[in-house]
Amino acid sequence: MSAGAPAPRGSADARLGRNLRFGPVAALVIAALVRLHGLGSRSLWTDEGSTWTAASLPLRALVRRCVERDASPPLYYLLTKCAIAFGDDEAHLRLVSVLASLVLVWLTYRLARLALARNGATFAAVLTALSPYQIMYAQEARTYALVGALLVAGVYAHARLTAGGGRRAWWALVGTTALGLWTQSIAALGVLAQGALAVGTRAGRRRFGPWLGAMVVTGVLYLPWAWYGRGLSEHMASSHWYIEGPDAHGVFKVLRAALLSPLPLVAAPTGSRLHGLADYLPTLLAWLLVALSPVVLLALSVRELRAAGPRGRLARLAWAGWGVPLAAVFLVSLRQPLFIARYFVFVTPFVSVLYALGVTRVRSTPVRLTLCTLLVGLSLFAIARYEHDYTKEPWREVAAQVDAGHGAVPTAVLVTFDVDPFAFYARRMVRPVMEFEVGHPEEPFAAHYTPRQLDELEAQARANTAPYPEVWVVVRSPNSDVRREVARRTQAVAAAGRRLVLHERIESATGGLSVTRYVRDSLATPAPAPVPAPHRGT
Repeated sequence: MSAGAPAPRGSADARLGRNLRFGPVAALVIAALVRLHGLGSRSLWTDEGSTWTAASLPLRALVRRCVERDASPPLYYLLTKCAIAFGDDEAHLRLVSVLASLVLVWLTYRLARLALARNGATFAAVLTALSPYQIMYAQEARTYALVGALLVAGVYAHARLTAGGGRRAWWALVGTTALGLWTQSIAALGVLAQGALAVGTRAGRRRFGPWLGAMVVTGVLYLPWAWYGRGLSEHMASSHWYIEGPDAHGVFKVLRAALLSPLPLVAAPTGSRLHGLADYLPTLLAWLLVALSPVVLLALSVRELRAAGPRGRLARLAWAGWGVPLAAVFLVSLRQPLFIARYFVFVTPFVSVLYALGVTRVRSTPVRLTLCTLLVGLSLFAIARYEHDYTKEPWREVAAQVDAGHGAVPTAVLVTFDVDPFAFYARRMVRPVMEFEVGHPEEPFAAHYTPRQLDELEAQARANTAPYPEVWVVVRSPNSDVRREVARRTQAVAAAGRRLVLHERIESATGGLSVTRYVRDSLATPAPAPVPAPHRGT
């Protein structure tokens, strides 16, 4: 069935239309409401703090930071810089991601309309609107939602090009793919999916030349950043020091996030007061209930892969759009671990389209309604789980604790590895403190310090804190030997000539923070001489 043709009376799409009386605008409204709800309520986590630091810099310094310290090109930070000009708080910092996530909902509808009638496409858009996977990254000030939107837009532009689109589709393909690469290197996965379609489908091979030309122009547009940012390439392997190689549980978590929910639904997370489905049903039955709709609808969509016409082309596009990148990253991860859920935010529109294709193949109205209701119900339960149990590293709480707890003496705060999120909240303290990052400029990802670098960062921390009678130490998840060594040395620096008066750890879903406080026995120490602006990055 063509995108614009009305569904024949009695067809699956027409029956779906009688039961789903939503429109694409309603899907966008739903998406906006759930993404804007509580947008600024969660604390920034460490990487969001890095986004704030980059976006707050002048243009030249912003680009230099991307080259010297961050693993991403500057486009997302430039857009965030515009957003925080209207308000320098958590909500404005995350606004670009919200808008990008809304674009993903709209793109889901447009992808589905390549073959489905209006109501089938709307159902797919609603699924993306209600995806807790999408909501999670829409409410995070990082590149993933934006690069996901640009990646999906590139695949959609490629579909329009292979369907006979002219110059407009060609330039749309070049523009979206190039902007994606200027946002995050993940956009290369979209090029991989396009390549699979260009080589592996008849329509793609017919327009292989224009596609290849578009990729050449895209490469030329990306070349300035590839050249300018080449100095960071030697450190890129270090940026994923915390990722383990893919095992069965890791693969399951990625697939669960892509297909249904990034958080568990059958069993409740430890300490949660929101029960899991297994608290109400036998565990096996709960698992069957969770798996039923995704498995059945995806299996039905597989039957469309060999179909001729728009439905077959859409099925092949959607399966390539999410299956090819996942398989490629999994294979790469066998050598260099990269297989984590946040890299696959772009898969939701493709999966939603496949679900909608599967629904339109169901002949029985009761069965179709049951599958749709179950899928939407699980999404709503997953949203409730996200709202109730998903917490970010509690930098806001830590800064408030330091503000309320430090004495009426000059106070320093040592933050291992990344001071940015603490600095974001330190601006609002009633009694300002001096914050210092414990790291080394030669190792931007704080992963592999040499003995010399460890000695130098320890000496710098000691020099920074020497004048202060009170020193706090905040340590973020030191889950590697070298990071534990940095944390140990930092604690030793703070303890020199001071006594420990506080030690605690605050947990969250994204990781814990350890907080310690040291003070000199005599708080009558003279105030230190004026100190330059907080020393960061050494």
